[in-house]
Amino acid sequence: MNLKKKWLGHVSASLLSGSALLVSHSVLAQQSVTPSASDNKAVAAEEVDSVVVSARRRSERLLDVPVAATAVGEKELRQYDLTAPQNIKIVVPQITLDRAFTGSGASISMRGVNSTSIDSGVEQSILIDYDGMAISRGRILSDALFDLDSISVLKGPQALFFGKNSPGGVVSMKSAGASKEFEGYIRAGYESTSAENKIEAAISGPLNDKLGYRIATISSNSKGYIRNNAVGGLVDLSRTAASGSTFVPAAQERLGGETKQGARFTLQYDNGTFDASFKLLLSRFESTGQQSLGEVMGCKPGQSSPATLSATNALIYDPVGECVLDNRVSQGWISPTIIQAWPEVKSNGSGLPYGRNNTVMPVLAMNYKLDKMVLTSVTGYYDYDYVNQGNSDGTAYSYYWSYSDEKNKSLYQELRAVTKLDGMFNYAFGGHFEKNERTLYVGGANGPSPMDPATGKYNTHDNRQHNTSDAYSIFAQITAQLSKTVEFAGGARYSSENKSFDSRNDFLNQALPAATKAAYLPMGQVVGASKTETNLSPEATLSWHLSNDMMVYGAYKTGYLAGGYSNPGTMSATAANVSSLSFSAEKVKGYEFGAKASLMDRKLTGSATLYHYAYTGLPLTSLIALDGGSTTYVTQNAASTISQGIELEATYRPVRGLAIKGSATYNDAHFEDFANAQCYTAQTVAQGCVKSASGKFIQNMSGLEVYRAPKKIFTFGSTYDFKLSPSMKGGVNADVRRTDGYFAGLNLNPLSYQPGFTTFNAGVKIGSADEKWSVALIGRNLSNVHYATLGLDKPGGTGEVFAVAGEPRMVTLQFESRF
Repeated sequence: MNLKKKWLGHVSASLLSGSALLVSHSVLAQQSVTPSASDNKAVAAEEVDSVVVSARRRSERLLDVPVAATAVGEKELRQYDLTAPQNIKIVVPQITLDRAFTGSGASISMRGVNSTSIDSGVEQSILIDYDGMAISRGRILSDALFDLDSISVLKGPQALFFGKNSPGGVVSMKSAGASKEFEGYIRAGYESTSAENKIEAAISGPLNDKLGYRIATISSNSKGYIRNNAVGGLVDLSRTAASGSTFVPAAQERLGGETKQGARFTLQYDNGTFDASFKLLLSRFESTGQQSLGEVMGCKPGQSSPATLSATNALIYDPVGECVLDNRVSQGWISPTIIQAWPEVKSNGSGLPYGRNNTVMPVLAMNYKLDKMVLTSVTGYYDYDYVNQGNSDGTAYSYYWSYSDEKNKSLYQELRAVTKLDGMFNYAFGGHFEKNERTLYVGGANGPSPMDPATGKYNTHDNRQHNTSDAYSIFAQITAQLSKTVEFAGGARYSSENKSFDSRNDFLNQALPAATKAAYLPMGQVVGASKTETNLSPEATLSWHLSNDMMVYGAYKTGYLAGGYSNPGTMSATAANVSSLSFSAEKVKGYEFGAKASLMDRKLTGSATLYHYAYTGLPLTSLIALDGGSTTYVTQNAASTISQGIELEATYRPVRGLAIKGSATYNDAHFEDFANAQCYTAQTVAQGCVKSASGKFIQNMSGLEVYRAPKKIFTFGSTYDFKLSPSMKGGVNADVRRTDGYFAGLNLNPLSYQPGFTTFNAGVKIGSADEKWSVALIGRNLSNVHYATLGLDKPGGTGEVFAVAGEPRMVTLQFESRF
């Protein structure tokens, strides 16, 4: 308690001293004429008023919303060519949306709150809200980042208006809508590091005075920026002729390549009283697979290359492997003999490392405006067909080769009402229903498996895991205008969710040695269960508008994410039971205080936020070793986790066209109680790994930092637009981001520690004054820093860490034409 009081006193003093200067991000209007002082003031006022978010499911100025939020507009999205989710951190401090190995499709972290990304059974703690539809899985991030109007990031629990899957925050993405006049654009670019060609286009306009349309499309193709050291292949020392392999071919020479085709069709109707927006997203994404993004970032002292298991279960070292992040990997393929007998792998990408995601997502949003109330309905359907396969071993020998195919169908319906009464009180209420059905098919070739006599297959196993869920919730909020400047808002959401699963091994190689076969769930034996969980999440906020341009607030918030059932890659005899596969709900409660202001004739805008949240049951997943040389993973709940800190952001516009912005964040995220955490590979007793009474090896991580949670992040940058001639204008931008060190791996394996680093981004643009055309050179991570975003213990190794690295230096030449 004394430490807590001391921390609160420290950050409270920082908040009070910095609140007058710091700001939330804003969308900058750009001009290129010589301004007068009155012009500067008018432009600054327009910029502040134009930043609108829907943090409370209604359009409000960002300056007026009592929520820690950051808004990124269409201009900034174009400025940094933000069509990949991992780049959103360039413009939004304290959030990362990174590519993951397998599992839920993305690894999202905000303020140190991380949901596991390698278990498909776990939903994200940070909700993706896309055009009003709530999505709890990260696969959408590979599909839909084109022709966006804005991205809003809402930090901390958002249960009242966004529901059960938002205990860590919300990333709200809004695609561009129909325009009132006919217009369009074509944007083409080439990125040199990954040899990416990309073209994006849209046309939009009215069909009549009430109905408008928009058609947008994107097509891109990249060869990938990761080079494969395993050119030519190797003699197979991890398998034998009896297990189908004497030689391991190499995977593709370049990895990380992606091909994307996407289209969005929009119809919007508005007669003043009733409006409706129908958007249909169609997308196909192909890649060299998520495993191909992994690099070995660290090996034990004195070890220069990663190790794997041989045919006799002894360790062998990869002669072309490395233990450093440098955009080079050692990726073997797998024997054609094994592939030919494995139809689940052969049918996709001819058995090469491969990934695919096909998406269909229609969303219909309708608003009916009454005199004193607005009624809203959002109906969505999300259908995706996902495939991923590749080398999970991290070496040229491909001891572990796996696939993961997933088919998902989700139906979403939300209804809400918001009153506009003249009196002291106003109300918001509504509810939602969603139905999900998802089937996961997973299989592996784990080491030297003999040919199965009944099927001729050489792989170890194939399993099927079927998941269903039905959820509904209702919410209500009352807003009381206590005075002209003071507002109180309080409400709660009640949620109920039923989840069920049934899992089985559809194939288990019967020629496996008895001890190895005994480590797997017997073929045909079904593990299944269902459970229903309910929750009430209340919150209350008091805000004081000192003026039209200054507001302070305090909020108590709670949040909730239902528990569920793990979907492991290996259905083992010891871990594949209801007790081991079931994990509990994640809950959060805490408070935040904030101040937002626009000062100096609105040239300086700023915000400061102080927060403290306590999480119970954060779902976390680690790999564990099984008997017989196999591995699987287990999801468990951390008993309690603390996320607390301070965030300061500011933008200063001294003259028209120039914006100087900066941010400073301090985040203390640590496990308050996590006494039964899984050990990392090769962790010794001296390093804290002990055997529990139940026979499991555990470590006590209580008091230690949460992985992927740097304590301090600083950013600073500026943009400047200027006139070149009466018909030409130009623009430049540059920014720098300094990130503290952090652990990339959940179990805090010392080899997963990523030291602090600094990245630099810059760009230059010239074009016509009427914006009919422009040419831009866009640079990201120009310092070419190699850093880990997510790590886990490499299967079959000596404790090495397999990591997904951040994007290296990227330089894009882009041409745009508007009409």
